[in-house]
Amino acid sequence: MSDHHEIERTFTVDSRTTMPDLAGVGAVASVGPPVVVDLEAAYLDTADLALVRAGITLRRRSGGGDEGWHLKLPVGAGRDEVHQPLGEPEEPAPDALRDLVRAYTGGQDLGVVATISTRRTTTALLGDDGAVLAEVCDDEVTGRLPDGPTMSWREWEVELVEGDVDLLDLITDELAEEGVVPARTQRKIEAVLGDRLHEPARPRHPLIAYLADQVDALRTQDVAVRRGDLRGVHQARVACRRMRAALAAYRPLVETEATEPVREELRWLGHALSDTRDAVVARELLMTALDAEDPALVHRPVRERIDSTYEHRTRAGIAAAVQVLDGERYAALLEALRALVEEPPLRLEEAPSEKAMAKRLRRQARRVGRRLDEVRAATSAEDREAAWHEVRKAAKRLRYAAEVARPGLGKPAKRLAKRAKEVTQVLGERQDTVVAREHLLALADDAGTAGEPTFTYGLLHARQEALQVELAYRAWETLDMLKSGTRIAGVAVRLK
Repeated sequence: MSDHHEIERTFTVDSRTTMPDLAGVGAVASVGPPVVVDLEAAYLDTADLALVRAGITLRRRSGGGDEGWHLKLPVGAGRDEVHQPLGEPEEPAPDALRDLVRAYTGGQDLGVVATISTRRTTTALLGDDGAVLAEVCDDEVTGRLPDGPTMSWREWEVELVEGDVDLLDLITDELAEEGVVPARTQRKIEAVLGDRLHEPARPRHPLIAYLADQVDALRTQDVAVRRGDLRGVHQARVACRRMRAALAAYRPLVETEATEPVREELRWLGHALSDTRDAVVARELLMTALDAEDPALVHRPVRERIDSTYEHRTRAGIAAAVQVLDGERYAALLEALRALVEEPPLRLEEAPSEKAMAKRLRRQARRVGRRLDEVRAATSAEDREAAWHEVRKAAKRLRYAAEVARPGLGKPAKRLAKRAKEVTQVLGERQDTVVAREHLLALADDAGTAGEPTFTYGLLHARQEALQVELAYRAWETLDMLKSGTRIAGVAVRLK
């Protein structure tokens, strides 16, 4: 399985449009000779077009230099294209590709939803050194639905190769002068499906709209984890936390008999992914600390030991995370989340008033205050650390509750979410120092047993301890700013 990242732009043209000479546009020095190929592609999806709706394309294409199975996943400004060999004509889509999008298909059968034939004329845009900066494809396209009419059109695609987005913008401007503009539909499959691809209306209820966004985020990170992206584990857990916090903060708006079991399953998923995330965080923390240290104080085996220790743990962690995502319990959770969004168990169908939303925010703000009282009342270092952890959790819930309220309350809720985020970030960094010190002690024990110097581990431990004290002062500063944010939000709502 191989993949690459593509950034391209599609343009609407008619049969009479002539390709302008793009030599001299940006870094383009010359244009290569045209190359003509015939391409035939069958597009696969679920009956409800779950993949295409999510911006994902799965196709079997023959012809051209990259024939094979293609899975295109939206990433950043473009798409990652994952390739698999063709195999026999009647073979189903490869398991490796089907598994990557399991969070969207839910185990449904995949069938051909459209076929597209393309006569493609490609010209390369070359730099001074002969490097291919971009490719311009003049496509004559014929699309067919299994039970529908055939449609034909012409379009141009400009795909970056070694050029940058600035070049793509310059080419777009040059084509605009010729009356050629970006197509309304940037994917051929969308043009063929047409009205069948109508988007469901976004939920009007702020809580349900927020949950829908987080379900989408969880599915996106599911794909990232399966592709070995370590950040995907963390972001999946964040999506779980956001949903759990939102459902807790706005309990009076929903039937808890339906939502509390989902919250518990979200808690389970976050916990199931925690070991993987902890290994990733520990490695990043320790490597960052090493990079900031005087090289003369870092003994040679330290970096190698950290690398070898956590590389193994992260590889094992990703494998364990994928095993969780392949399980029936996770599949059932995704189905429950889908039902929660599509058939929300609301106590009242209409959206809550601004007053009701502000009341929920003030309740969450008071919860932060109660947790702070527990910090002040703590009589031991252990109790104080536990209390700070509860403050962080309460601040996260306040932040996510403010995110839910933002469409209705506007800037006050946005400022409140920002202030709460600052608190959670500082307290998160403070917690990281505790985690780092625990890992440093374990690494020092292993190094000592192996007869390696342990001085650097002790030095880093002391640095982390000092940083924890510094972050404690910063935590109180951000909490004072949070208090101001809650006052602003409350007053602004009352004055409306």
